[in-house]
Amino acid sequence: MSLKITFKGKEDTLHLINCYTHIEVYFTGPTQHCPLVRKLLTTAIDNSSDAMHLKHNYVNAFACPSKRSSCYCIVRSSGDGNIVNCTVCPVSATISSDHWYWFESGPAESNNGTQIKQDNDQPSDENLLLDKKPQKSDLVRLFKSSAAQYMLIGTALDVEVDDLLPNPQSTTKNLILVFNRWIDSDNDVTWRKVLQVCDDYPGQLGRVKAEVKEFLSSDRARGRSSQGQVVQLFEINFFMWMTM
Repeated sequence: MSLKITFKGKEDTLHLINCYTHIEVYFTGPTQHCPLVRKLLTTAIDNSSDAMHLKHNYVNAFACPSKRSSCYCIVRSSGDGNIVNCTVCPVSATISSDHWYWFESGPAESNNGTQIKQDNDQPSDENLLLDKKPQKSDLVRLFKSSAAQYMLIGTALDVEVDDLLPNPQSTTKNLILVFNRWIDSDNDVTWRKVLQVCDDYPGQLGRVKAEVKEFLSSDRARGRSSQGQVVQLFEINFFMWMTM
C-alpha cells in the first residue's frame, strides 16, 4: 500500500509492504521528517492493538547489511542510546547514516498540516518487488519447464556458460549452475532483470514470464525477505498484523 504524506504543502510517499512476519516501510521524503513518520506509524499500530486488546509487541529493525543470511538488526532504545542486536550474526552492524534519522528521536514537530492519503495510482508493491533479489529456489521452480534454454538464459544474464556440458540429462543441473553464478556475481540480481530476459526472448521464455508475473503478484512473493533499502521493519507477533 502506498500513502501520500504532505509536509507543508510538499508531497512525499510512504510505502507499506506486508511480509506476514513483518511490515517493511519505505519513506521517500527528507530525513528530517523520519521521526515524525515513525511516530505516526507506531501510534496507529498502538491504537489498533488497543482496539483489538493486543499487546504492543512490535520492534524496530532494519535489514542486516551482511549477505551471509537473511537476518535483521533489532533496534532498542536504552538510557545510553540505541542498542542494535542482529537476529543471526554474532556481531551486529551499527546504525548507518541511511537508518540513523529513522531511529533517533528527532526534533519535536507538530502534526498540524500533516496529511496522509492513500495513493491508489501507484503500484508501489509491484515496483518494490521487482527490485528485490530473487531466491534461487524460486528461479529454478519457475524456469524448470525451460531448463533446456539454460545457455540462452545464462548468456542473457551475462554469466559463463561455455563450460557447461550439453547433456540432455543435465539441463536442470546446468540451469541451477547458471542461477548460482548469476546470484554470486551480484550483477543486477533482481526480478526486474528476470522479466527483461523473458522479454528479450518471448518465443522461448514467454510462458516463464507469465509464471513469473503470477508469482510476483502472490502473497508468497511478498513474504520473501531480501536485502534492500528498508528504512524500518516491524516484527509483528500476532496474527492480525500478519495478514492483509
